[in-house]
Amino acid sequence: MLRGGSPLSLDAKGRVAIPGRYRGQLAERCGGRLVLTVNTAGERCLWLYPMDEWERVERKVDELPSFQRAHQKLKRFFIGHAREVDMDKSGRLLLPAPLKEFARIDKEVFLVGQGNKFEIWNAELWNTQREQWLAEELDTGNLSVEMEQLTL
Repeated sequence: MLRGGSPLSLDAKGRVAIPGRYRGQLAERCGGRLVLTVNTAGERCLWLYPMDEWERVERKVDELPSFQRAHQKLKRFFIGHAREVDMDKSGRLLLPAPLKEFARIDKEVFLVGQGNKFEIWNAELWNTQREQWLAEELDTGNLSVEMEQLTL
């Protein structure tokens, strides 16, 4: 389970070091092989999947009918921007330039666990977005069935 948040910095080569608490789990689970892609929900962050999880999710997306515009768009962004990245012996990942540009990542980043994946944000953008989310009221009249049944 990938959970929690961590402020991180890119090194001079554009690499980010995965926090130590995740390295062993990722090495065991997927041999440090990961896939990085863009967030397809309109937010300027990256999604980082362990390879086994990526293969499961990619298969679902790939099975969508190609003749619907929304499906085409999802495939173009989600699969079309996907890059395999390997964790080195020090737990670092090289973030490809086009993906860094998409997420507006320069030096300071924030890594957010999402259970099955991580989100990688520009730290300033993360802080701004988090404050917006905190300021928003939850529209309880427009909850999905799954949210209505959720007990925390």
